[in-house]
Amino acid sequence: MGTPPSGFMGLQHIALKVHDIRAGIDFYVNKLGFTVSEIYPPGTVEGFPFGLCFMRCTHLHHDVNLIFWPEGEIDTPEGNSFETARVGVHHLALRLASKKDFDSWEAYLKNEGIEIIYGPVVHSPTHPEGDGLWGENRALYFCDPSGNAIELFCDMGEMDPDTNRFNETLFRARLERDGHSPDAADPPAAWKPDYSFLEK
Repeated sequence: MGTPPSGFMGLQHIALKVHDIRAGIDFYVNKLGFTVSEIYPPGTVEGFPFGLCFMRCTHLHHDVNLIFWPEGEIDTPEGNSFETARVGVHHLALRLASKKDFDSWEAYLKNEGIEIIYGPVVHSPTHPEGDGLWGENRALYFCDPSGNAIELFCDMGEMDPDTNRFNETLFRARLERDGHSPDAADPPAAWKPDYSFLEK
């Protein structure tokens, strides 16, 4: 196997298929505050039967790209990407700067009548408020009109590259910010590579 030429700078954008571009634009622009950078209807570019709606929530050209076909070519989806067993995107995650922002967004979503399908929770097997899942962040989930799940999160744990464990200093500082003793929990143990479940 070859070696990749360089490391990535990080994940940057996601493209989501939507069944109704009008509803998608209304949701992402009017409810979540994205800005449309460009939009092109299906068939604008030869060989691409779908349309493209580029949206941004940063200074970059696009952070989310809505993919859409001519009206009526995609059925209204059943269920949502968070809860149904099908291939494709499970969710997209939008980072917030602080728990204060997180709490404000939770109140806003409820006020707008947008159903929170999971959360708010702290994803952690060790945090005193933890839900037993991994990831070390505070999160909640809701869906766009096409059933694409969206996560809002803050306080993502940072990793120590030498130990593959959460940075202990930052983990304990987060405990204090959350109103707990810095000794209320320990960071989860470092994951040790184990792919044996794939051999069954």
